[in-house]
Amino acid sequence: MANPFAEKSNRTWDEATACLASDHVNSAASRFYYAVFQSVKGFAIARKEMTEDTSEGVHGIAIRVVGKYGKTGSSYFRERFNRLFAMRLKADYMLVDVERQQLEDLLKDADSIRQYFIRLAGV
Repeated sequence: MANPFAEKSNRTWDEATACLASDHVNSAASRFYYAVFQSVKGFAIARKEMTEDTSEGVHGIAIRVVGKYGKTGSSYFRERFNRLFAMRLKADYMLVDVERQQLEDLLKDADSIRQYFIRLAGV
């Protein structure tokens, strides 16, 4: 089964990139997190780890899925995904802003995680 959230994840990643280019760092952090989350959620749906309607504890499920199904060294992916989640929380719920450089330092790994779970859902 193809990843049902692949297209949405791609669109959200593009939105995040546009936010960052416009110096909307908090919005970018939130959108980058959700782009990765959507790819993991799509994979989890394909593996029957959750449904499209699952709403309770979805972020915890996503973190567990990254740790369980990630490539060798998935603890690294899990740690990077957790950092991105922490930035999303900071961006959305705290008075302090996400630091641009810290976000940019995560983007290569974030996109690797996102692409990995998009591909893996179809295997």
